[in-house]
Amino acid sequence: MNTRARPSATCAVLVSALLLAGCKKAPHEHEAAEGPMASTMAMPGAMPEHQGHGDMADMGPGGHGAPMPGGLPSGYAPVPLDQRATERLDLTTALVAEREFKKTLRTVGVVSVDETRSSHVHPKVRGWIDEVFVNFTGKPVKPGAPLCTIYSPEILSAELELLSLLDQTPAAPSGPRNDFAEIERKARSVTLDAARRRLSLWDVPASEVERLEKTREPRKSFTLSAPRGGTVVSKLAIAGMYVDASTELYLLSDLSRVWVLVDLYEADVPFVKVGNTADLVIEGVGSEPISAKVAFLYPTIDEATRTLKARFELDNRAGRLRPGAFVTAQMDIAMGKGLAVPESAVLRTGSRNIVFVVQDGRIGTAVPREIQVGPSVSGWYRVSSGLAPGERVATGAQFLLDSESRIRATSQPGGGHAH
Repeated sequence: MNTRARPSATCAVLVSALLLAGCKKAPHEHEAAEGPMASTMAMPGAMPEHQGHGDMADMGPGGHGAPMPGGLPSGYAPVPLDQRATERLDLTTALVAEREFKKTLRTVGVVSVDETRSSHVHPKVRGWIDEVFVNFTGKPVKPGAPLCTIYSPEILSAELELLSLLDQTPAAPSGPRNDFAEIERKARSVTLDAARRRLSLWDVPASEVERLEKTREPRKSFTLSAPRGGTVVSKLAIAGMYVDASTELYLLSDLSRVWVLVDLYEADVPFVKVGNTADLVIEGVGSEPISAKVAFLYPTIDEATRTLKARFELDNRAGRLRPGAFVTAQMDIAMGKGLAVPESAVLRTGSRNIVFVVQDGRIGTAVPREIQVGPSVSGWYRVSSGLAPGERVATGAQFLLDSESRIRATSQPGGGHAH
């Protein structure tokens, strides 16, 4: 009986010893695991926390950094800096100060006709083109010059109606006044004026109506005249073709003044105003830029190119500027003074803009701070709030500072960091 009990007692003693040894070893293993983790979190050049001296040891309990003062961005903590860390990080800083903001925009465009000096020529009746007088694109024309002749059954019918009314209209009575005859004469006069007006509205020249009334001989076709002087920019009229009111026969434009339309990218639109000056270089004219002012900004943005048109108006009495020519434009826009910080100093993290303010020079503490900035202008941000003139911000190693600051914030008591 005693022999059987001895192995059980021996086993119980061994299990107790192993459990006791495990309980004593667990804290040691935890410390061993915690040490490498802490060393990987530390910034390059920062002193290890277990040494218990230096800047890192002075930052608060556990060496993980001082409690965040009020105003720090959530999720960030100050980062201590020493000479060794500064050298290894190659940390650079910039002074926050006011500067003149000037944005240079470079874009492209084309020469276009002046829409206010252009006319589309359409026939207002159905018919066929008999003869074409202006028969090539680029030909200069004068106001009222004949463009082509059109045979239209509607015009011929209206001319015959006018002749019929002329034959039926009695002369003014020379004898005693007859009220009935006077009323009839006035009614026919009104009808006659309506027939003349109908021909006029169909663009039959007044000279043709006068000829018709004198000769009493209708013509098969009427002449379509130029509504304005200028250059034929487009021509579709061909002898024998059928036309109606939707057919564009000519596009006439006065090229003594032209437009230049340039594209502004959507991000640059807020900076450009009517009256801004630009230097325009037009291909085929020479390398000497032409100075011009923005005359108009179009109200809509092209959905395909995400650009907005800006219009310049140029004198072209010499005829050197041709519609369709390629244009390069450069605008230097003065935006006034403001507090400036380099682009390289700002970490844009979604809806927040974070900078690290370096206190006590390059050796001391890098304090994270949230700031408000405007659009980037030539490598600088205009600071709306969050910084004061004379402060210094880190312009190098921001991502390392950002990582260390976040780790320190989560490693503090209540920060949610678990080993």
